[in-house]
Amino acid sequence: MKQLLSAILLLSFAATLPVRGQEATPLEQDKPVERELAAGDKHTFEIVLSANEFVYGEADQQTVDVVVTVYNPDGHLLETFDSPARGPEPFQFKSEREGTYRIEVAPFKEETGRYIMRLLRMEPVATTLEEQVDQLMATYDRPGTPGCAVGLYRNDALAHAKGYGMADLEQGTPITSRTVFDIGSTSKQFTAASLVLLQNQGKLSLSDDVRTFIPELPDYGNVITIRHLLNHTSGLRDYIRLMLMMGTDIDDVTTDEEALRAITLQRALNFQPGEEHLYSNSGYFLASLIVERVSGQTLRTFARKHIFEPLGMNHTTYIDDHTAIVPHRAIGYDNSPRGGYRRDVSYWEQNGDGAVFTTVEDLLKWDQNFYNPRIGGANLNEALLQRGILNSGDTLDYALGLRHGEHREVKTVRHGGSWGGYRAELMRVPSEHVSVAVLCNLGSTIPTQLARRVLEVVLADQLAEAEERVPSADDREMVEIDPGLFDDYVGEYELQPGFSLTFTREENRFFGQDTGQSRFEIFPSSDSTFFPTAFEATLTFHRDPDGTVSRLTLHQGGDHVARRPYTLTVEELSAYAGRYYSPELETTYTLDIEDGKLVARHAKLDSTTLTPRAKDSFSGDQWYMRGVAFERGDDHVDAMVVSAGQIKNLRFERQE
Repeated sequence: MKQLLSAILLLSFAATLPVRGQEATPLEQDKPVERELAAGDKHTFEIVLSANEFVYGEADQQTVDVVVTVYNPDGHLLETFDSPARGPEPFQFKSEREGTYRIEVAPFKEETGRYIMRLLRMEPVATTLEEQVDQLMATYDRPGTPGCAVGLYRNDALAHAKGYGMADLEQGTPITSRTVFDIGSTSKQFTAASLVLLQNQGKLSLSDDVRTFIPELPDYGNVITIRHLLNHTSGLRDYIRLMLMMGTDIDDVTTDEEALRAITLQRALNFQPGEEHLYSNSGYFLASLIVERVSGQTLRTFARKHIFEPLGMNHTTYIDDHTAIVPHRAIGYDNSPRGGYRRDVSYWEQNGDGAVFTTVEDLLKWDQNFYNPRIGGANLNEALLQRGILNSGDTLDYALGLRHGEHREVKTVRHGGSWGGYRAELMRVPSEHVSVAVLCNLGSTIPTQLARRVLEVVLADQLAEAEERVPSADDREMVEIDPGLFDDYVGEYELQPGFSLTFTREENRFFGQDTGQSRFEIFPSSDSTFFPTAFEATLTFHRDPDGTVSRLTLHQGGDHVARRPYTLTVEELSAYAGRYYSPELETTYTLDIEDGKLVARHAKLDSTTLTPRAKDSFSGDQWYMRGVAFERGDDHVDAMVVSAGQIKNLRFERQE
């Protein structure tokens, strides 16, 4: 259903080359090595491999969160592994050629503590499809861990279907191809399909004004259509984040009425309908209400009668009652901070944006309908695949509950899902009539990545070879600059709370370092732009009008601005202290000074420290106050405006 709420973008881009002078510890199969990590430490292990060997192991994080990085014999980065804070940090890779492979273990940020390094499997790379998928899923193919079910569909047939790990740790029930999972936002395509079927029946049009069916929705001055809801272009704020900011707990039981009230309390949109694309679960939740009000049936009943039963998807349903019995259901889990696992299941009863429970065997039948329609005809799939178009005329990758994409130059149609401890992915390659479903019951899994790797196995001949080019300084135009110029750039720049880039100079050499990682050398391409050689990125330092340098831009997968810390005295921070009330949330946040810092508190939420970025501009270390701006009247702070991902410009009035 719904986005993973605690996920924070970590731009850990400092994939540095290993230090050749560092002594490496040989790593042998079934011979664990226990080590202690201090802040700033990096431990190096090595394995001598022949070509085409498969390696699987883990760093058991006893009292420290670690990052594991693997390098090939040339010192080029193969992969970085960083998932749970405690418990096993699994790693696996294939040897490209004969040689010594290096594995580095470093603490995440400045943590210290103990871990145990284990090499569990070292064997020839598998040659059959089933064995290759088994190796890909080695992390979960063991007792005592949650895991995943994998379904591979080719030419309307089930080419591979298997479970890895446990569906229920308490009962010792293994995952099979018939285990039922909550597929989160992967459900959205079924909600969109229900509306298209109603359109085919002449009962509505995707161009209809949403307020025709949901008059409770405020009139924002511009029409919001059903298509806006399904394309995520409505501008509606995300109801899940709104409810959480109100103080609703993720473990509470919540109803449709509560979700609808959270939406209808909003006095403003994130943007005017059709102006932007911003993922919002509110659109698909409202879609479920439209289905109910138009058809006279709940979305659960409508989808069962018009989609699931006609296709023979007998183990698939929407769940709108948290007490419902679901045979063969997998329990959702997350990694526990104390080690091991903890249950993570939701009692929120909204659907439309999620809440479909299904199996990899049932999803084959839905996939077959994509290629050879039994319900909805060709019109259904054409409608689901139609990309959204913004008011500007720009075309989106997002269609109706499906996202157009590309993997290694092959076009894909896909959607992932995340809710509680469940993760899901259904990915198609229409040109090859191949699809992959990966359904998991562990919050740290990344099924989209797993699905792509399965595709790489089954379509090895068709997929273009990925470019694995490590740039060097010789590949780019490097210029000579006065080394003293770099002194203006030396210092710390924060990308986000808790994650900074720090730059230093040693005579005529320049270095960068991200939080908790090793430093890397950078080279000038002008007097204000630099590039590393260990990974693909560019850095631009910006001068303010007075000549000082207060910010930089990291160009890597987009433009990411980092700023020098902006400091305020306790007296200056005190100007922001007080109680702030939002009528759109019907809740109050209190801001106080604690240990010289501005801290925001809510009765039901963790406190967040607000770090100043500029005059009247702060960022918080909790997702719900990622960006905070203050407004003044007569030089007195009288309002706080909060932006948090799928919520923009939420206003809080200061209370006297």
